[in-house]
Amino acid sequence: MLVSVLVASLCLLLLMYCLFKSRASVRRLKEDVSELKRENEALSAKAELLTLAERISNLGTWEFFIGSKIIKWSEELYKIYGINYKNAIIDAELNERIIAPEYLEKVNKELQAAITNKTTFAVEYQIIQPNGIRRYVLGQGFYIEKEDKLVGTVQDITQQKEAIFKLKINETLLREAELVSHSGSWEWVDGKEFILWSDEMYNIHGFLPHSIFVNFTVYRDLVHEEDLQVFLKNFFKARREKALFKINYRIVRPSGEVRHVLSTAEYKKIGINNFAYIGNTQDVTELREAQVQLEEKVIELNRSNQDLEQFAYVASHDLQEPLRKIQAFGDMLKDRYLTNINPEALDYLNRMRNAAERMRILINDLLTFSRATRDHKNFIRTNLGELIHKMVNELDFTIEQKKAQVMINANLDADVIPSQLMQLFQNLMENALKFTNAERPPEIELNGFVKYGHELPIPDAVPGQSYAVIEIKDNGIGFEEEDAEKIFDIFQRLHSRSEYSGTGIGLAICKKIIHNHSGFIFAKSKPGEGSVFTIVLPRKQVK
Repeated sequence: MLVSVLVASLCLLLLMYCLFKSRASVRRLKEDVSELKRENEALSAKAELLTLAERISNLGTWEFFIGSKIIKWSEELYKIYGINYKNAIIDAELNERIIAPEYLEKVNKELQAAITNKTTFAVEYQIIQPNGIRRYVLGQGFYIEKEDKLVGTVQDITQQKEAIFKLKINETLLREAELVSHSGSWEWVDGKEFILWSDEMYNIHGFLPHSIFVNFTVYRDLVHEEDLQVFLKNFFKARREKALFKINYRIVRPSGEVRHVLSTAEYKKIGINNFAYIGNTQDVTELREAQVQLEEKVIELNRSNQDLEQFAYVASHDLQEPLRKIQAFGDMLKDRYLTNINPEALDYLNRMRNAAERMRILINDLLTFSRATRDHKNFIRTNLGELIHKMVNELDFTIEQKKAQVMINANLDADVIPSQLMQLFQNLMENALKFTNAERPPEIELNGFVKYGHELPIPDAVPGQSYAVIEIKDNGIGFEEEDAEKIFDIFQRLHSRSEYSGTGIGLAICKKIIHNHSGFIFAKSKPGEGSVFTIVLPRKQVK
């Protein structure tokens, strides 16, 4: 009985022990499952992060098991290759077909070298997507000997390569532009001894590109000794103030040849922490020589102008004095001997006096034309309406004689030479009062308004510029449309002297005045229907 109780107790103890161990095992198993679940979640998160990183960097991954020839691609690599990953069967043939034919040997050589040498590889090449589009990629990876496989990445670098190509093109264009313009560029970084020169900088200073190292000491020895002090003063002042500088000076090439150059530079930040002077130096020797020649021509022109002024003085005084005497003596003959002069002699005397008067008027008109050609005074902001009213008041006697009606509607201003504009309006007004229709009294309208260049039927007008437009309209005899251009030529007449007096210079003076103002003048007309003269002047003169 005792033995039975003892056995039962032992069995109970054993059962309790097994139950305890079982619960402990279940608890450890649950803990293991939880840990495995956490690790799986962490792996999933890392896989998602890796996929996101691949997508952001345009980078795909791959594995190649050498023995079994099995190839695995990441999802992003499918996208880079332009292949639908759901339908594609990856094998060595497809892998090679993706690579552009001219790069295939190069890529295989790099991969084989990595396997043989048990090392890494990196190679740039082109791929051809199924749609025919080429892309630049960078392939990198290494050989894992233990698993006898290659693992690697493929990154799409098409944008970077295109940017590099564009940069090279721009550098080539810059070099060509510098060569054509004889203009070199340079850079001097703070704290650096040497100055970086472009190829054209070497050419300008008489050196082969990159044949010498340039620092400030070397460069100052190239500056002409007569210009050195001015050069140093301007340069050190600008550098001390970190300001822009622009210096004209001469340099002496190693051959002894002297060249004129213009250097311009600006102090600015480059990169993250560096500052530098970025400059440009242009060979202006030919320009300086042309300037000297131009100055000589200006001296000759001034001398010629003085001769013309002397001629004008002679014309206005010495030539007109004999004309006045001819007229005066003609009047004396007519007054004193009128009863003794036969009709034929009196006719000759009148013709002589009229010819002298025409000569006097012609000389005065030529002098006016000469002044319009040479007289470039300062432009003054002027109310053109007030100027027109003043001109009309000065012609009031002629207007009254002709019984003309004059209507003025002009209230606008512009930069003009008032005396010349007064002459212009007067000439056009006198023409409107001269060439009138005998069957009706003259009616003359002077209208002014403002228009922009693009609103005018004038190809040479500046689109965005403001213009003052003055129209002078009459109801006179008019003229043929084909004569609208030639009436502005000097000495051009459409009518005989017996019909209408004049020298044929008035409208040529108008054209010259308009030219002085960088403006336009044109006319429209029909015989018997009057004329419209249009004046177009820039409201603001640009020096």
